[in-house]
Amino acid sequence: MRKLLISFLICLIPTLLFAENTWTKKDTAYQATFLILQTVDWLQTKEIARNPRYYEQNPILGKYPSQNAVDFYFLSTAIAHSAVAYLLPKEYRRVWQCVFIGISAHCVARNYHIGIRINF
Repeated sequence: MRKLLISFLICLIPTLLFAENTWTKKDTAYQATFLILQTVDWLQTKEIARNPRYYEQNPILGKYPSQNAVDFYFLSTAIAHSAVAYLLPKEYRRVWQCVFIGISAHCVARNYHIGIRINF
C-alpha cells in the first residue's frame, strides 16, 4: 500500500510543478490539501472494505467494495480532480478545489467520528 501511495504522489508532483504560468503556489497548496484529505479518506475506505461491521456510503463504490475497487476509485478521482483543477480557468479553480476540500474533510471527519482509524 505504501508503494502504491508513494507512486501515486510521485506521478502527480510533476503535473503540479510544471503547470502553466497561471498555476500558482497557492493553487498547489489547495490541490495538495485536497490530495492529503483524499488520501486519508482512501485509507479510511480501505479500512471500511476490510471490516464487515462498517459499510461504505459512496453509491459509486457500493456498501462493501473490494480493495481493488477502492484503490481504482480513489486513484482515478485524484487524477481526474487534479487534471480538472489544472485545466479550469483561474476564477473557477479555487471554487472547484474548495468544494472538494470541504467534501473530503467532511468524509474524513465522519469516518473518524464513527471510529474508523487508519494504520500505517
